[in-house]
Amino acid sequence: MYNKRHAFTLIELLVVIAIIGIIAAILFPVFAKAREKARQIVCASNLKQLSLAVGMYVEDNDEVLPNVTGGPPGNGVTSGWVYFTGFDTPTGTTNFDVTKGSLYPYVKSKGVYVCPDDSVGNRNGLSYAMNDCVENVPNPFLGLDTGKALATFDSASSMMLLGEEGSENGSASTNDGGLGNATDSFSGRHNHGSEILFVDSHVKWYDYGRALAAGVQFGGGTTCPGS
Repeated sequence: MYNKRHAFTLIELLVVIAIIGIIAAILFPVFAKAREKARQIVCASNLKQLSLAVGMYVEDNDEVLPNVTGGPPGNGVTSGWVYFTGFDTPTGTTNFDVTKGSLYPYVKSKGVYVCPDDSVGNRNGLSYAMNDCVENVPNPFLGLDTGKALATFDSASSMMLLGEEGSENGSASTNDGGLGNATDSFSGRHNHGSEILFVDSHVKWYDYGRALAAGVQFGGGTTCPGS
């Protein structure tokens, strides 16, 4: 008696390969979706940590929100919630140094300022932008906006504080202020939407088009409170 070994035939091998390919085709999108969801959770956690920093800042500064620097006049200007050098042009790119911003002493982590899905932010150092409507924007614009007092807002739960800005929706890169206006739009990097932090400290995902339609930058209205 002897054991006769049975080798795979070519057809059997091809069937096994086909089955593996089908399983892989089914599982890869699931893994990719799970990975993206994990990145979105990290992004929401970043905004939550920034909200805690804002809360501590406000307690130390008479219930007034942080200042914002922005636009070419804000290049190199201190006392904003973040600090930047340069401004997006065809030959140059903005670089953010969050360690020189007013919130960093409460955060003490540069990674909190960057969404893991944001390639521009990972290069420049910032993924989030402040809502213009929580700032006193002078006319003419001089590069520094002072933060409004919390008492300005009737509904803190509907007023956006920080959000994700994206180059895919009309902006050259993330700015530290201005999100929600005509030129600085919401990102769609998280399943065609982005995470938004509100003044009352809760974080919620919005489709970027629905965020504009809901008027989150105006607290649900059509103009900035206190304007």
